[in-house]
Amino acid sequence: MNTNVAKPVKVAIIGASGTYGKGIFVRAEETGVQTVVVTRSPHKFRDVKSTTTVVETQMDDEGKMEKAFAGCDGVISALGDDRKERPKTHSLPHVWKAMKAAGVTKYVGMGSGAMMMPGEKRGGFQRAVHPLLSVLKLFGVDLLEQNEWERDSLLGGENGADGITWVLTRPVKPTSTPFVGACVHKDKRGPMNCSIYDHGDFCLYCVASSEWDRLAPHVSSGLVL
Repeated sequence: MNTNVAKPVKVAIIGASGTYGKGIFVRAEETGVQTVVVTRSPHKFRDVKSTTTVVETQMDDEGKMEKAFAGCDGVISALGDDRKERPKTHSLPHVWKAMKAAGVTKYVGMGSGAMMMPGEKRGGFQRAVHPLLSVLKLFGVDLLEQNEWERDSLLGGENGADGITWVLTRPVKPTSTPFVGACVHKDKRGPMNCSIYDHGDFCLYCVASSEWDRLAPHVSSGLVL
């Protein structure tokens, strides 16, 4: 898939220092997208291009995030799914409310390849991992809780997500291989490997395009199987 057709003029990124977040940030700078990095750790972004603005804030400071989001075409979140810290549950309601206050309604989030969407049939990867996930859940270990909370909030317009236009990507195994172009499909799992740069490029595309709105596409590097 060629995602060079559309790119946002200006985008805000949350979680830009994480594994997949780094790929989004790098591709934004490489393609000349004006970028607002919203972070609690500004020291991680000392050598940025002139097109990048770094805003230090806590994720519950809706006023500061509203100012950071102003003028952006959308917000991309690469927040992790740590089940102990629960970063999505604690942060995203504030992010969504700040977005709407700033007049920004396009949101691109990130789930996992194991996460299911309503009415979806399990693919090979999901059939392989879900029995293990079910066993872990019996012991109180729910590895999908954060991703499913984000999914359900967006689908139901709950927890501040009402009025948000969204895309949820579902990559699996991150790699640092060079950008070649994302391989994306609505309901078929491609190769496990996903370059963080291919994924980043696709996220930027989704901010500027409505093609994948209200969908959770699988993102890979290579051909869909």
